[in-house]
Amino acid sequence: MIDTILNLFFPVACVLCKAQVYERRWGAACPNCWSLLAPLEPPWCHQCGDPAPASEGFCGACRKGEHAFDLARSAFVFNDTLREIIHHLKYSDRVSMAQVLGRLLKHCLDREPFTGNMIIPVPLHRAREGDRGFNQAELIARQLGLPVNSRLLRRRKNTPSQTGLSRSERQRNLAGAFEVRTGGKLPGTVIVVDDVYTTGSTMHEIARTLKRAGAERVEVLTVARVIRDIQARAGMEVSS
Repeated sequence: MIDTILNLFFPVACVLCKAQVYERRWGAACPNCWSLLAPLEPPWCHQCGDPAPASEGFCGACRKGEHAFDLARSAFVFNDTLREIIHHLKYSDRVSMAQVLGRLLKHCLDREPFTGNMIIPVPLHRAREGDRGFNQAELIARQLGLPVNSRLLRRRKNTPSQTGLSRSERQRNLAGAFEVRTGGKLPGTVIVVDDVYTTGSTMHEIARTLKRAGAERVEVLTVARVIRDIQARAGMEVSS
């Protein structure tokens, strides 16, 4: 009834297909467009969650010890639909999208072997967060039903866009970008949450920072995962 009344005076059009959104629980996209999201299905690397591990359940990067985090999982493939949804959340101020993304991400959190009891959203640099007005990772994390500490980790370098950079270039770009605030106390296991996992460079640097500050285990949970062959075919651009 409330949705019906609101729709009379404040109709909402889907930001993707322009159809009317009748139920506010879907945010600014219609159920049909949300249904176009592609869940990320196994097999995947036991550690980083990258699809199709090379052998024995682990990808080449994890077998070489290239990831400092202990577990990473993503709910969906970063396809065109999800790219548009996240773009509208971050750059068109459609913050209602974060609530839906968070609810969908919680299914992944509950299904996979996460053991952390505190969530740390990937921080934005204060200048970027000031321009945007919010941190999308924090808005999504608030929907997951665990304590969220958005003050513990600070992004002290306003790193340039990582679009088009290789894994090694991304790692150099991010070196020293994060720090744990003085006096911050870390539990043994933490869950780091973000919107998109691209190469894992950001999460690797965050995990290194958190472990130097005393965390024993760092787990990673993201809404979307960039699959590199799909990205190459579609010409997708991401910077996380």
